[in-house]
Amino acid sequence: MRSLLLLNGSPRGPRSNSMKMLARLAEGWEQAGGAPPEVLHLARRADRARAAEAFAGADVVMLGMPLYVDSMPAPVLEWIAALGPLRAAHGPAPVLGFLVQSGFPEALHARPLQRYLEKLARRLGSPCAGTIVRGAGESLQMRPDRSNGRLWTRLRTLGGQLARDGRFGAAELSAMAGTERFRPVAAALVAVAFKVPLTQFYWNLQLRRNGARDRSFAAPYGPAAG
Repeated sequence: MRSLLLLNGSPRGPRSNSMKMLARLAEGWEQAGGAPPEVLHLARRADRARAAEAFAGADVVMLGMPLYVDSMPAPVLEWIAALGPLRAAHGPAPVLGFLVQSGFPEALHARPLQRYLEKLARRLGSPCAGTIVRGAGESLQMRPDRSNGRLWTRLRTLGGQLARDGRFGAAELSAMAGTERFRPVAAALVAVAFKVPLTQFYWNLQLRRNGARDRSFAAPYGPAAG
C-alpha cells in the first residue's frame, strides 16, 4: 500500500480547520486502499523536525494550511526552509499535494499561494497532485460537524482520487473552491454586512482572546512608522 504523510501547517494544531479537512481527506485515502497516514503538526517543534526527515520516505505528502494575511503560517515556512538540504540527499521525490483554506469566502485570495506551492513542487522534483482551495474555512469552528456533510464527502472523494490516481480531479477541485470572486453587487453587499457590529463579534472575540484587540488597526509598515 502507498504511504501518505499528512502535514498540518496550522498554528492551531490538532483542533484547526485545516486538520478537520485533512482528516476527511485521509478517510477517503484509506477507503480507496491507502495505508493509514502518518500525521504531523508543524506547530510542534518535534513534529516539524520529523516532517523534514519523513518527506523523502513517503509515497505521497499532503500539506494543509490556513491562509494568514495572504501568506503561509510561520511553521510552514520553517519546514520548507529545512527541507531543501535534506531533499538534495535523497532519491525520487514523493507526490506532493496541498490544501489551502481561509476565512475569506472568495477562492481568489488563495491563488497566489497556490502558484507558489505548485512551483515549490516542481523545484523539489515532486509530481504535483494539485491544490485544494476552500474559502470560508473559519465557519468550521462555529458549525457542528454534522452540518458539513457535503464538504466532508467532497474531501473523501479527493482523498480517494489521491490514493488511486496520485492527483486530484479538476472538477472536484473546482467544486471545492466554490465562489472564485464575488460579482460587484454581491461584493458591495458583503462589504456593508461586515461593517455591522454583530458581524464583527466573532473576530473581535478572537482578538481579545489573543490579547490583540487594542492593536487591531496597527500599521507597523505604514508611512508614519518610518
